[in-house]
Amino acid sequence: MPILLASDETHLTNFSGDKKLWPVYMSIGNIRSSIRNMHTMHAWIPIALLPVGPKRVNQIPGYSVEMQKQQALQTVYEVFAHLLKPLSDARCQTGYEMICADGNVRLCFPKLFCWLIDYMENATIHAIASNRCPVCIVPVEKLGEYSETGYLRRSHADYITAHRESDALSQNEQGMKNINNALWSLPELNPPDLVQADILHNILLGVGKHMMDWIQDFLAHHKQINAFDYVWRRLPPYPGFSIPTKPYRVVLQ
Repeated sequence: MPILLASDETHLTNFSGDKKLWPVYMSIGNIRSSIRNMHTMHAWIPIALLPVGPKRVNQIPGYSVEMQKQQALQTVYEVFAHLLKPLSDARCQTGYEMICADGNVRLCFPKLFCWLIDYMENATIHAIASNRCPVCIVPVEKLGEYSETGYLRRSHADYITAHRESDALSQNEQGMKNINNALWSLPELNPPDLVQADILHNILLGVGKHMMDWIQDFLAHHKQINAFDYVWRRLPPYPGFSIPTKPYRVVLQ
């Protein structure tokens, strides 16, 4: 039974109104995506509110910013470990008897399958630097560039050994932080496999926005931007889409 997690620390504030909480939601992979993606179906359930630690503590003598960042990040991983502990239970290997929606009892083997998050949150859960890839060891200067040969995938088995031997130097060379990663406690899990494309971050905010920015520049260069605006404002309404009243280039949401 594939377990799906999703989270976004920008979606929730704490009770005082400050952005300090990072909600995590869970779903299961055998729910059809057309159903799971409808908020009225309640296919995602909240399971945790992760802490987002303070960024700087310059005022505390003898307590450096780097030390504070390290401890704050390790605290998040300790929460991760508590959250993911049921998936490392031995019964996940032998199976749980669960009642399915059709009323039948089936033997299920829960396993974390993917974690839908944006890039910066991927950097957090994979304990990598913010300018590194969570899947492979592509050099920083080659990020976003096409490679015919590809790059080696990250070997977390080597990172586990380096952490146990306190070999922070080799970890830093790979863009890894010297953190005891909670994902390492899950059997038969290779953390790079958790990185999955999703509609919001990869299609709408990634490919879609990039393509529309390019189209706008192309149309402006050929002096056809007004024609595009004319068509844009005359798109017919349909369920879930409101008639635009502004040119596309000034729409923020």
